[in-house]
Amino acid sequence: MTRLLCLGTADAFAHGARGNACYWIEDAAGVVAVDFGPTALMQARRFGCDLARLDGLYLTHLHGDHIGGLPVLLVELVYGQKRTRPFTIAGPPGTQARVEALWAATFPSVLEGLPFEFRWLEWDVPGAVPALGRTVHAIQARHDRLAVATSLRIDGPRHRLAFSGDTGWQPELAALVQGADLFVCECSGVDTGYWGHLSVAELVQHRDELQVGRLVVSHLSVESRAAAHRTAALRATVADDGLVLTLR
Repeated sequence: MTRLLCLGTADAFAHGARGNACYWIEDAAGVVAVDFGPTALMQARRFGCDLARLDGLYLTHLHGDHIGGLPVLLVELVYGQKRTRPFTIAGPPGTQARVEALWAATFPSVLEGLPFEFRWLEWDVPGAVPALGRTVHAIQARHDRLAVATSLRIDGPRHRLAFSGDTGWQPELAALVQGADLFVCECSGVDTGYWGHLSVAELVQHRDELQVGRLVVSHLSVESRAAAHRTAALRATVADDGLVLTLR
């Protein structure tokens, strides 16, 4: 069984008073989270997640609304959980340097004499790497010309989960997610317009290209959330904070 809990389904602005990007995955390989935005620790407590079980993180990219919760996660692991077992952080090229710089700027003394090991993995883009008992396939997302953003497909013990991260439309996205049991896809806008994000209109246009078991739209603004709910042609579940999706 694979269980996915949506801890944050809003865009960078936390529109609709929802949390920033974070998705909690439990399967036979253990427990991981995809992205860890500024609200992620609060949402994990709100929805009853056992942080002691968290093995690590898969990061789609390094924008603040996707990694801004890492400073408070650091102090939670050290002081709250009194963690002793290793913790893995996997992400695009530059992940270790960016996260360590974030920690050094926010909680520098915590990094001295850590009671456990951080293990780092960085995706081949494009490529596939083994990470925490799963194989993670990454492609470069169409999002930021100055940073490597990625879309991911996570091949777990029984199921394949895919995450668009932040991206505009590209044919490579459809190829990556083909055959996924569940695809969490960003849907920031209502109509076409911005090259680095997807919209309800674009997803409807390309819906037949997304050959997945279940499409879930997330990273929503107030307007795109409302539009997604009223657009039957989207053929998607509209994510909300606290939504649990189970694959058997």
